[in-house]
Amino acid sequence: MDGTEGESPTIRVLYVDDDEGLLALTKRFLESTDDGIEVETTDSPQRALALLERESFDAVVSDYQMPEMSGLELLSVLRDERGSDIPFVIFTGRSREEVAIEALNLGADSYLQKGGDPTAQYGVLRQTLVRITEHRRAEQRLREREAHLRVTLDSIAEGVVATDAGGTVTQLNRTAEEITGYDADAAVGKPLSDAFHLVNAETGERIDPMQRVAEAGGPVELGAGTKLVTSDGDERYIEDSMSPIRTDDGEVEGVVVVFRDVTEAYRERERRERQRRALIDLATDETVIAGSFEDALPRITETMATVLSVERASVWLFDDAETLRCVDQYDQVSGEHTAGGTLTASNYPSYFEALEANRSLGVDDVQTDPATAELRNGYLEPKGITSMLDATVRSGGEVVGVVCHEHVGEPRQWRTDELRFAAEVADNVVIALMRATDVDALPPNDEGDGAGEANADESADENGE
Repeated sequence: MDGTEGESPTIRVLYVDDDEGLLALTKRFLESTDDGIEVETTDSPQRALALLERESFDAVVSDYQMPEMSGLELLSVLRDERGSDIPFVIFTGRSREEVAIEALNLGADSYLQKGGDPTAQYGVLRQTLVRITEHRRAEQRLREREAHLRVTLDSIAEGVVATDAGGTVTQLNRTAEEITGYDADAAVGKPLSDAFHLVNAETGERIDPMQRVAEAGGPVELGAGTKLVTSDGDERYIEDSMSPIRTDDGEVEGVVVVFRDVTEAYRERERRERQRRALIDLATDETVIAGSFEDALPRITETMATVLSVERASVWLFDDAETLRCVDQYDQVSGEHTAGGTLTASNYPSYFEALEANRSLGVDDVQTDPATAELRNGYLEPKGITSMLDATVRSGGEVVGVVCHEHVGEPRQWRTDELRFAAEVADNVVIALMRATDVDALPPNDEGDGAGEANADESADENGE
């Protein structure tokens, strides 16, 4: 091993030379100083390679011309075959410019010539070893600090992007990669405005982070009305702060941007506001509060389908304790209203039990959920339904019906605010029911192909076929 694990002030040097007398002389000169140099010697380049596998050294000093392999061949094995960056000094009596050039091209850290005054010669070698070892140790400390910083940055939840003074990206952490869609390798070296494409959500105006920081002369906060355009063109809402990076003397050497993705929170606020407006509209709609129940139903189901962006929305009422009847279903694609289908508790016991037990029943995957799996063949698959959100219509604590939202496409995960909205719509159905003057105000049990396909064992009149 050629690393510096367990690093200490001592500089461990491996000296390779086929001249045994020179090995002893060089070892004595280098170890006689107070620089803390410890020298291991060998006259065999092959043994040197074995030693480097087993032990840690800070540097290698090698003669150029040796019987087994030359110093340049030894260097080539270390650099090309083993990928080692251990400091390497060619120490030779041959003064040939082409050898020096080749040595440096292969990755040698220094090329020194033997001969002349021993004190001066070994003094230069000693100084070279101290210099290249200290330089390597400093580089290793820097890499360790950078690795520690990278681990720290990758561990935080916020995205972090840093630039140099010219606005070129120098670093992205893992969260920034996930949010922007750029990996660090692709983003580093790009202008910040390319990898960090910001726009004002209201005006669509492009935001230049570097310009904002320069104009402010200090930190800048951007609120939730800021959009980030990702590498694939998607838009994410973010909140961020941008600050100049300053040197000790106050010079700006870059900008750091710290940001977080608030898309879900922003969209939830939008959903809640849309739901709130819809509920107010229903609560003040004359058709709902003063008209007949039959007239109120289309208004309610259309609101349900539009606000929750589902294919179909419907209202079902109990004819008796065992039978649910669809009194209105709105298909948002066709714009049509239908009615008449029925479901019975004896055919779908798990579904009816789930309705009784829950105020709102959000089923993300209707194929596998125990509450809806029994509906698969007779109702869900023919209509392409993958997710369903139901809320029970309750009067005096008793379940008298259900409002149903049917989603077609990839399975959908229902959110808490959507569950709450469905329940509040069900309350509007109760209000409309209570305002109905008598049972005759309810729509008749029309036959048709509306929501709620009955099972094959139900009568044709009952299932509306």
